[in-house]
Amino acid sequence: MPGFDIPANIVEQTRLAHSIFLLTVDAPAIMDSTDPGQFCMLEVQENNSKDPLLRRPLSIYKTGSNGQISFLYKAVGKGTRLLSKRRPGEIIRVLGPLGQGFRLIHDCTSILVGGGLGIASLLLLAQGIKQSGRLIILIGAKNAAEIPTVEDFSRLTRYFHVVTEDGSLGQRGMITDLLDQTLQEITGTARIYTCGPWSMMKAVYHMVSKRNIPCQVSLEAAMACGIGLCLGCAIPKSNSRGFLHVCQEGPVFDADQVHWGQNS
Repeated sequence: MPGFDIPANIVEQTRLAHSIFLLTVDAPAIMDSTDPGQFCMLEVQENNSKDPLLRRPLSIYKTGSNGQISFLYKAVGKGTRLLSKRRPGEIIRVLGPLGQGFRLIHDCTSILVGGGLGIASLLLLAQGIKQSGRLIILIGAKNAAEIPTVEDFSRLTRYFHVVTEDGSLGQRGMITDLLDQTLQEITGTARIYTCGPWSMMKAVYHMVSKRNIPCQVSLEAAMACGIGLCLGCAIPKSNSRGFLHVCQEGPVFDADQVHWGQNS
């Protein structure tokens, strides 16, 4: 069970792009307990409404020494649209930190592969790796508007590259092509950490598994509770015997635990 279900004061709500927001709240107890890759369940109702009833899961993007935590998210449905309307000074309930985060492997080259707002689960990890080893960060999206916080990553390492499908930021192309090029150039032991669209992570896994490079993936799933009670976030295991539950056993898994389907 999580350690904290607290009322948190909204410090800042910033619109970064058309439908992308950065929400910062005061939550020192959660901040002190957070590991990279964990998430929280956020209350989204306003004016004591019960609609929508369920909270929304959001990856913990940043933490601050002042006890603040931040969430990078896109307003895509009713819940997140309501959340985007909440303003500084208001109070929301935050449940977390939840789930199993990334397991940092030292003494190797760490390659982070983020697609779109999948970068939201990777910043704390990148900051941790910066202190202990060689860090390569690859970020991709359809266009520049989908990744408005690349500066948070580019300042962490000189081995930083970004691609967009329309060429509006960085190189024009696909992130899988950039990863393939990177893997051909590195020497020594490497580890992959990735989060983004399912199709992207699937392609990353198939690419690196052929090279026997370990890979950790951060998955997203629809969640009602976030603590393993509703079992609504189940995904098939790779051996087709049972399921993994994203909220409790994840959201971070070794990629070979997951049933990705046929490579195409």
